[in-house]
Amino acid sequence: MRQHTDAGFSLVEVLVSLLVLSVGIIGAASMQLTAFRNNQQAGFHSIALQLGTDLADQIHGLTVSKISDASNPFLSLDFKSGDSADTPTALCFGTEAGCDDMALAAFGIHEVQARLKRLLPQGRIKVCRDAMPWDDGSNSFTWDCHAGSSDAPVVVKLGWREPLAGVSAGAKIATTPQLVLLVQS
Repeated sequence: MRQHTDAGFSLVEVLVSLLVLSVGIIGAASMQLTAFRNNQQAGFHSIALQLGTDLADQIHGLTVSKISDASNPFLSLDFKSGDSADTPTALCFGTEAGCDDMALAAFGIHEVQARLKRLLPQGRIKVCRDAMPWDDGSNSFTWDCHAGSSDAPVVVKLGWREPLAGVSAGAKIATTPQLVLLVQS
């Protein structure tokens, strides 16, 4: 008597193949999520770089950079995206606006604040004289400014919230600057 065997897959084989397939799909989804977060951070870094260089150009372009530190409106800039933007005294669009250097500086600061508020999540920007923006102890940049003297370089510091960071209420603003630009030394 001949015995007839059915060719096919057993239930165990099907379950094992589904397990392998699901592990692969979860791995691919995880890679996509990581790529999305990295792309998002690269975009934030690009926005921050553009904001910082625009502000550095304004500081260089105006004669207000040659006035005393106490009167320089840029050196008092420490803005968090949760704050309300300063209102400029005049809207300085084009040369026909008739704005002096201080009005141009106030308008430029307002524009940078508005862009930071709109484009960087829980962002912060700070301009100051800082001889030591890097802290060797924490191996990161710091928001504190260590001017030391009026010869210390002017720097623009920018930071924003990283993805999945700042879930608690106390960590809404970036704890360290992610970008520091040397404006002038």
